[in-house]
Amino acid sequence: MYREYGGTSAVLRFVGTWLLLVTGGGPTPDKPDVMFAPPVDPSIVSHEMTIRVPDCRAAYAILQSRGAEFLTPPVESAWEVRCFFRDPDGHLLELSQAKTPP
Repeated sequence: MYREYGGTSAVLRFVGTWLLLVTGGGPTPDKPDVMFAPPVDPSIVSHEMTIRVPDCRAAYAILQSRGAEFLTPPVESAWEVRCFFRDPDGHLLELSQAKTPP
């Protein structure tokens, strides 16, 4: 983590880019009619964030040991290995490992 601000928001430096994780809140001058809120129904998703990792199974094991609750263990297809978990507010996140073409 690069730094934390606002109590529960964070700025991460990630592969030469900054990733801001911002907690919910009410309307602001640039989004006057928008309110951040956690999902009401975890089986209905409007978006997700995918984190591409070099080893999905290793990332799964680390996050699971730190308390992350995954929908399933990593699932392998012909082109990737992936698994899904939720952040503390219930938003869906994906870990994905691209497979090297044969």
